[in-house]
Amino acid sequence: MGKISGVAYLASRWIRRQPIWLVQDLFIVIGFAIIMFVWGGLQGLKNVLVAWFISGAWGMGVNLVAQFIGWDKQGKVMDMFIASPVRPFHYVFGYFLSSLIFPVVDLAYMLVLIIYLNAWTIVLASLVAFLPLLLVSTLIGLAIVMRIKKPTNISAITNPLQMLLIIIPPVFYPASVIPETARYLVLLIPTAAGAEMARQLSGLSTWHNIWYPAAVLIAWVVIGIASSAKTVKWGME
Repeated sequence: MGKISGVAYLASRWIRRQPIWLVQDLFIVIGFAIIMFVWGGLQGLKNVLVAWFISGAWGMGVNLVAQFIGWDKQGKVMDMFIASPVRPFHYVFGYFLSSLIFPVVDLAYMLVLIIYLNAWTIVLASLVAFLPLLLVSTLIGLAIVMRIKKPTNISAITNPLQMLLIIIPPVFYPASVIPETARYLVLLIPTAAGAEMARQLSGLSTWHNIWYPAAVLIAWVVIGIASSAKTVKWGME
């Protein structure tokens, strides 16, 4: 545990130096809440809670954790950890823990909205989908950044990948608006599957087939494990 906490401490030093990164999330939360309320009233606000957990899980893994590790690899900081008693699990999990500051702070920002809507069921349902999606995004993110050769390509790849799979698929809007024949294809996207699973568990969805998005997430976990195992190397491995 000491090795993990050590990595987490080193990875979280930016919080003291650049805390404004945490404040900017507040503006995004308020902005999306206003948009969703204008679009769908109280129902829109409930959907934004689901979307925020799902987008947070995806962004944390494929962008935050992946970028930190990608920059460590490019800047040779990873070599320092390889030369230490730290193992791959300690290293990745340490960065994972340090990145939890973002969903924790976002939850604090949304607390007023959650209490106002009495949306604790939505929060619990979203957390059920949050955890496997977070695992998928972290594994996929690692598989991507460990293949990147040029430092300038890290953000250029992970940032668009984060936004692409949050904005276009049914994350901020329900999958039920998509024709059922196309819905099965759209829900193959991990973020869409996670959002639909959360909506069904919380009663926000009018489509009742929870096993399909759940199976999609399980399949993506398997894909993530297989793809990251082939690319994440440690020392002379």
